[in-house]
Amino acid sequence: MTFDPSRLAACFALTSNAQGKRFLDVSHPIVSARIAFEGAHLLQCTPTGQAPLLWVSPDDPQLPGKSLRGGIPLCWPWFGGDRSTSAHGIARRAPWQLSAAEESEQGVYLRFDLPAKYISEQLPGEPWQVYVEFRLGVAIDVQLTTTNLGQQPIKLSQALHTYLPVRDIHQARIGGLANAAYIDALDDWTHKTQTGDVQFAAELDRIYYGHAGDLQLHDADCPVVVERQGSESVVVWNPWQAKSLRLTEFPADGYLSMLCVEAANAGPDTRVLEPGQSHTLGTRIRRAG
Repeated sequence: MTFDPSRLAACFALTSNAQGKRFLDVSHPIVSARIAFEGAHLLQCTPTGQAPLLWVSPDDPQLPGKSLRGGIPLCWPWFGGDRSTSAHGIARRAPWQLSAAEESEQGVYLRFDLPAKYISEQLPGEPWQVYVEFRLGVAIDVQLTTTNLGQQPIKLSQALHTYLPVRDIHQARIGGLANAAYIDALDDWTHKTQTGDVQFAAELDRIYYGHAGDLQLHDADCPVVVERQGSESVVVWNPWQAKSLRLTEFPADGYLSMLCVEAANAGPDTRVLEPGQSHTLGTRIRRAG
């Protein structure tokens, strides 16, 4: 399903950067945003009169064929190293197609589809259908829907790898995960239990599981609320100083101003879709109040 660009409303613009990477820009009375066609990657979203809801690396040249550092990368149909091939699946560099673009007083609605031909080329024997929907206004609402079109069950793990901005990582904390079980990826994948709020004083990489409640990022006067749909796992990540120096397209001090809170189906929350079954993974990011 493709969308005729000539039908785009005035608040949408098809643009390219100096390197040739293609974007859909949104300039609406209540929100501005940018989505890359490669990866259907929401890179920027700023409600009018507010600070940006997403963090993006100032050191990323945003080259065609390369994953973007920041925003909301789509990790699909596997997360991390769930398969021996490339980390985080095939979606982040894929050529998604715009299939809907609508505006209203509340903001904009966009849908991107991953072409069936691309899926069959990259994942032989896995007849998936997948599309992502964005509802952007005073909040970010993302829904990634997957359907198994085949005759056999297929395993699915995924994440909406959301980068959130913070003023000072030393003062930031995440509420809503007290007493939650998690897997510590930095301690030999040991299972542990969270005590109090999540705070940051070193590199942190965890999969919290068995948890579907809302989370609160406390960093300034107005907390950010992260809601999830179809998700009983959430990834929390900050690379800290040493890993920041090893990451590509990432400033040496970038860890001070960002963290990731990712709605996921990861770890024990990995799903198996039966033939004909669909699953939607969603997240909503908004300021409290």
